[in-house]
Amino acid sequence: MAAVGGGLSARALYGESGAEPSEPNSTTSAPATQGRPGPAVVELAPGAAEHPDHRTVRSMLQILFYSINANRYDQWRTTVVEERQRTMPEDEWRDAYGSTRDGSILVHTIRPGPDDSVRVLLSFTSVQDPADAPSEMPVDCLRWHVVYPLVKDSGGLRLDTNLPGSSQYSPC
Repeated sequence: MAAVGGGLSARALYGESGAEPSEPNSTTSAPATQGRPGPAVVELAPGAAEHPDHRTVRSMLQILFYSINANRYDQWRTTVVEERQRTMPEDEWRDAYGSTRDGSILVHTIRPGPDDSVRVLLSFTSVQDPADAPSEMPVDCLRWHVVYPLVKDSGGLRLDTNLPGSSQYSPC
C-alpha cells in the first residue's frame, strides 16, 4: 500500500495551523465513491497551489502515483530516497502494489519541514485486491489521508521514509 496506518493524527505530525486543510476549488474533483478510484491526476487545493514549490511537489507526486498505477518499479525508484528503495526491493514492491490503483489525489497543504524539506498533506483513494489492503482493513477501496515527507535529494524532491503515524485510512 502507498501508506501504512498509524495512531497519530496528521495534524499532530504536520503541525497545528489553527484551520482545517483547504478544500479544493470548484475545478478540483471530489473524492470518488463511484467510478473509483477516480482520476489519477494530482490536484492542488488553493492553499497548496500558493506554495513556491507546488509545481515540483505536484510533478514528483504525479510520477509517484503514475509509477504505482502503471506497476513501474523502475520509475517509482526515481521518486523515493535510497533508504526507501533498499527497504522495498522490487519483489516486495510488486507484492505490495501489484493490484493497487490510486486516484482522486488532492494535495491539501505543503508546509516547510526540517532541514529544507517539505511536508505534504494529501488524500487519495486506492482500490486493490482486499488481500493487498492493510491487514486490519482488508477491503477493495480505501480513502487515505497522509503526510508525505519530501526531502531534497540528487535530482529533486524525493519521498523520504514514513513518519510514524502519518497515514490514516477508512473504507470508501
